[in-house]
Amino acid sequence: MRLVLLLGGYTLLLMLACLQWLAGPSALAVMLSLTALLCAVLIWRHNRRQQHQTALVLKALANQDTSLTLRGQSALQALLAQVQQQLSSSRQQAEARAQYLQTLLSQLDIAVLEFADNGQLLQANPATQRLLSASQWQQLQQGRFDDTNLQQLAAILSQTSTHYQGQLQWQQPGYTDRLALSIVCTRIQGQLRKLVTLQSIHQALLQQEVQAYQQMTRVLTHEIANSVTPMASLAQSCRQILPAADTVLNHSDHADLDEALSTINRRGQHLAGFIQSFKQLSQPVQPRLEHTDLVAIIHNCLALQRGALAQQGIQLHTNLPAQAMLWLDEALMEQVLINLLQNAIDAMTGVTQKQLTLSLQPDTQQRWQLDIADSGPGISAAVSQQIFIPFFTTKQTGSGIGLSLSRALLQVQDAQLNYVPGEAPGSCFRISFAQ
Repeated sequence: MRLVLLLGGYTLLLMLACLQWLAGPSALAVMLSLTALLCAVLIWRHNRRQQHQTALVLKALANQDTSLTLRGQSALQALLAQVQQQLSSSRQQAEARAQYLQTLLSQLDIAVLEFADNGQLLQANPATQRLLSASQWQQLQQGRFDDTNLQQLAAILSQTSTHYQGQLQWQQPGYTDRLALSIVCTRIQGQLRKLVTLQSIHQALLQQEVQAYQQMTRVLTHEIANSVTPMASLAQSCRQILPAADTVLNHSDHADLDEALSTINRRGQHLAGFIQSFKQLSQPVQPRLEHTDLVAIIHNCLALQRGALAQQGIQLHTNLPAQAMLWLDEALMEQVLINLLQNAIDAMTGVTQKQLTLSLQPDTQQRWQLDIADSGPGISAAVSQQIFIPFFTTKQTGSGIGLSLSRALLQVQDAQLNYVPGEAPGSCFRISFAQ
């Protein structure tokens, strides 16, 4: 309102001064001109004050300063407070959403990476560091793709401008993993961003494979047990009601029939016990995880096998750290190690040079891995594809559930069991811990 009055007064004085000067120079003309000039100065000072006040308001909004006081402008002061409150609420909501998204990304098992258009890594969640090796992670942070796996990723990144879905062959120590790859391109503040997700298919397939075997075993043992148990019971009942010899049957026929029924009963009971052992594969395992020293567990299992090692003349070599603390179920872990050690001892039967080697060390991703290697004849490529299938065995007296059960027991402890082929004779089974 003040500015409007000043502008109106200035316009009126300027018009009157012009009229007076047109009529001729006079004192009134000079007075009107000076008054118009004074109004112009007042208008200029008012504008400067308004600009300064506007700058203060904007600065207060930017800095979330609530101490700014606008004298004589209560309405504007109230409006400023309302705007500041709304901005503060919006910031808090945005920070809460950002914190929620960061927490969500940190809990995902899927690696999530954000790249700039030039291939520079902007951010990544913790699952990325668990998936990549230390050198791969360092290369990405430096904007380099020297590793063979990363070169594949860089090639796909450079060719993707909208979106991409596919798979990557990812070389891991001892085996080749498959990763599901997804790339989504978007623009944030005018800059192109590429959001990448990587997920191991290998681990998911192993989990489904174990679950499928457990379901199959559950069905088979149920159906076979329902048939075998009544047959054995029926054979036993027939023996009990069999008439005495030389009453209905002669002595020889009676002996043959009694032996046949006894054999059916005995084999039925053996089959029932055999099926009962297979139920271990179909029963869900509930581990009791505790912060345990894996090295101590290994030494305990080796102590149990000391007699067998000495009896067969097996040389034991160990490469173990002083301690390796992991979240494990000690009983389940001992069961797995005893089974793997016994397999290694059995594999060296008939071999001249008998050596058993246990090595526990961090892998390229700084996660513990345990190698159990023997100097036996080794496992052929064809057989190595089947050794984790339940009931498959190359032993004459084996049941074929040891390795598949060991893999299942390790999976519930967030660990994986794999066969690692090597150039030297012998076999090596590797336990990789995800901790």
